[in-house]
Amino acid sequence: MDYFISTVTDQEIRKEKQKARNLRKTQWWKQKCAEETCYYCRRKALPGELTMDHIVPIVRGGKSTKNNIVPACKKCNNEKKHSLPIEWEGYLEHLKKDNID
Repeated sequence: MDYFISTVTDQEIRKEKQKARNLRKTQWWKQKCAEETCYYCRRKALPGELTMDHIVPIVRGGKSTKNNIVPACKKCNNEKKHSLPIEWEGYLEHLKKDNID
């Protein structure tokens, strides 16, 4: 359940999404995807299968900066949605246990 009340305006969201689109075209992003690893589950994925994820989502006040953007597999990105890292720890712990067993 999400108790966060967003104070981010539609204009701010549009601005940050445009910054993310611009970052997606950079060599920095291409190098991140070339590592072929999801930031969250650490599973291998082809560069074209990785999506751009904001660790702190834009709608939660996150910015489109290099220290807030990571490559994520589609499954993790869809599961995380607008969660903050602390809210998503249970899912990540579950992934770690699955990888150990």
